[in-house]
Amino acid sequence: MAFYKYELHAHTKECDRGAKLSAAALVRLYKDAGYDGIVITDHYIERFYTRWFPEDVKGLTHAQQVERWLRGFYVAKNEGEKLGFTVLPGAEVRFDGHPNDYLLYGLHEDFFYTVPRLNTLSGLNELLALLPSDACVVQAHPFRNGMEVTDPKGLFGLEVFNGGTERFRNEMARQFALHYETPMTSGSDIHGINRLAKGGIETDTRIKSPEDLIRVLRSGAYQLIENYDE
Repeated sequence: MAFYKYELHAHTKECDRGAKLSAAALVRLYKDAGYDGIVITDHYIERFYTRWFPEDVKGLTHAQQVERWLRGFYVAKNEGEKLGFTVLPGAEVRFDGHPNDYLLYGLHEDFFYTVPRLNTLSGLNELLALLPSDACVVQAHPFRNGMEVTDPKGLFGLEVFNGGTERFRNEMARQFALHYETPMTSGSDIHGINRLAKGGIETDTRIKSPEDLIRVLRSGAYQLIENYDE
């Protein structure tokens, strides 16, 4: 039986001042590492507009700002099409004035053009009201410093392995998810080469679209990839 590997948490240099790898390089590196696809989850956060790329977005329409925010995804998608490698759009959203980060899965890029700037929403409930009913929202690295521990009701699941988070904090997230019987995900949270291929999922189903990803996540027919530096 064939198994396929997919990265669920990745950031691009095009859209994150803390990321060291271009979107095209990410795709090539993950292809070489034996993965079959990647979800680009660039930060949807206030600092993208005010600290990281203010000159890029100044004076742009909402649609133009969204297009700029999606630049990493578009570059990665173009590279993926050359290599036969799946690239899907996602996001890591943080609401203004709130500490937690939420990963979004199962969306097409068109969605982001049809809604307000997600970081300006009042919170999780408002986000859930805008999302398609089958989309998945996962709290990223829920026990990292600065995060607020919250009841996962309303979420699809919790990220219990994060490549940039200490093992004991990941284990706390796992125990929390087990207690609430909440689905679990894994992601490398790659910003640089040191986190390459640390996380993700492995499944016997080939994922080519956001709908495919949602079906796999909601079916639970996957295993977590968890690679720690020993």
